[in-house]
Amino acid sequence: MSSHQHGRDRDPKRVGLFLLGGVHHILHLIPVAKELASIDGIDCRIYVTTDHEAEYCADVLKRLGSTPITIEVLMAPAWLKAISSKLAILIANLGKLRSMDALVVAERTSTLLKRLPIKTPAMIHIPHGAGDRARSYDKRIALFDHVIVAGPKDKRRMIELGLVTDESCSVSGYIKAAALKAMTPQRPKLFKNDRPTVLYNPHFSGELSSWPVFGQDVLEHFVNQSRYNLIFAPHIRMFAGAAQTERQAIDAYDAHDHIHIDLGSDRSTDMTYTRAADIYLGDVSSQVYEFLLSPGPCLFLSREKFNWQDDPDFAHWRYGQVCHDLTEFKSALALAEQAQERFLPIQITGRDDALGDQNWDALTRAAQAISQHS
Repeated sequence: MSSHQHGRDRDPKRVGLFLLGGVHHILHLIPVAKELASIDGIDCRIYVTTDHEAEYCADVLKRLGSTPITIEVLMAPAWLKAISSKLAILIANLGKLRSMDALVVAERTSTLLKRLPIKTPAMIHIPHGAGDRARSYDKRIALFDHVIVAGPKDKRRMIELGLVTDESCSVSGYIKAAALKAMTPQRPKLFKNDRPTVLYNPHFSGELSSWPVFGQDVLEHFVNQSRYNLIFAPHIRMFAGAAQTERQAIDAYDAHDHIHIDLGSDRSTDMTYTRAADIYLGDVSSQVYEFLLSPGPCLFLSREKFNWQDDPDFAHWRYGQVCHDLTEFKSALALAEQAQERFLPIQITGRDDALGDQNWDALTRAAQAISQHS
């Protein structure tokens, strides 16, 4: 019998891409399924928790030209979901998840499986995003059998923190960007004029978000000027639990022709806005790295002054001016395009450290790492 025939006789490795963290994780994880499905000896399937996620995943794979892949919506009893929706899915589907040879996830709640006194599949982690904040280096990462990060920066920091070893961590490049480049190569255009477009992208993190202190004033500033367009697209979780009246008050700004408001649609997570913008305005969101795929002026809003220069959690603040009040912001915005030449070299170096070499085939590299460690 030839080795090829022998390979065909062996049961394929069952690899499950398990989406437990929400729709904003899809583009970090699901595109890899296209390449996994093309590897001989891999049986790839996708597990999600809502019909919307299933439809979104199917659309992504179709647009990437993937062969058909099984997508299953995992269910759990309502009484269990009332306690914890994520844990409910894990507990109610334990048998199915354990039947996999490997589970690939973008969140870390699923490491609960590694804490149970049972045999579990190989657990492989693809973190969502490539930001600098400490929460990106969660201690639970050490529970995974293998971790696939976008760029050298994350591997270096995870090794320093004892979360991975050189052998247990692979660097793939930025999966989300590679997928979107293939799916929508044209840069989105959201406005009918040719003004420069600013993206204001505050994070939801309570203690670091610029929104509570600066947000309303920033929106009012852009209403009352005619030099720039504004996209207001905060982190998808910021307004997820907001009252309808609060959302309506912000959505009202969308009535202005030069302002676009998005409080959490799928376009908040598919790089539509980071690609459409000419200037980035934010605080601690990792989306700044997505903006820097095509470098441009960056500004950051900080609620307080502190020595962030030596703190790796704020490494991205080196890419533009950090402003502490509205007057400083207005001045920095007016000069942002002139100042860009000074920031460009460190933006490119930082981006490639975070997201990997721009010439890498991130989907293939990630799929090969999964295949090797399943």
